[in-house]
Amino acid sequence: MRYDFTKQRMKRILCYGDSNTWGHNPKPEGENFRYGDDVRWTGVLQKCLLGRAKIIEEGLCGRTIMFDDPTSPDRNGRKFLGCSLQSHQPLDLVVLMLGTNDVRHIFTPSVKEIAAGMANLVRMVRNPDTYWVGKRPEVLVIVPAPVRDEIAESDFYGMYDEESVKKSKALYAAYEAALKDMDGVCLLDAGKTAEVSVKDCIHLTGEGHRNLGTAAAKCIEEILKI
Repeated sequence: MRYDFTKQRMKRILCYGDSNTWGHNPKPEGENFRYGDDVRWTGVLQKCLLGRAKIIEEGLCGRTIMFDDPTSPDRNGRKFLGCSLQSHQPLDLVVLMLGTNDVRHIFTPSVKEIAAGMANLVRMVRNPDTYWVGKRPEVLVIVPAPVRDEIAESDFYGMYDEESVKKSKALYAAYEAALKDMDGVCLLDAGKTAEVSVKDCIHLTGEGHRNLGTAAAKCIEEILKI
């Protein structure tokens, strides 16, 4: 039996991502490694949609689209997406922002393979058999902002390299091609609204979070008609 409470509740939005959804601060002061609720793009999004939607954060540092990291267990986004969807149902929209960790040096996929992995996540979200409460949600895929060219000056160099930069810049076109014929999916390019910090070259600045949250809110208002 499927229960549908969509007409009786606030919209529910799951944001499934990596450290840039968790809110990793590239310039931490003391132990302040995570941006505050009011700084993270998900918090900005919540404020923009206040009273119309509830934002559910599912950000995990190091999360990939599809790869098992031998040094950090449980980071494979494909393996844990299903549990998250069922745990947080009913859902009206799922926001997926992944791909930065998939361009790391330890992994060697092509950009096309990374995009195919994202398409598989979208299929999981759109599969009606996943849910027993509500309807299957719409999907917003946010293509991550590219790794900066100055990566060689970052503490993350070695984990990321020049090839990572090249792949990250090609993600939008690859995602667009992989998702173009899929139903119920919208695409947002984070690189057009938010830059990553020159400090570590992979994590969003506070301003980047603010800009991304605002851009995502405008997109979601159109998707959900709220």
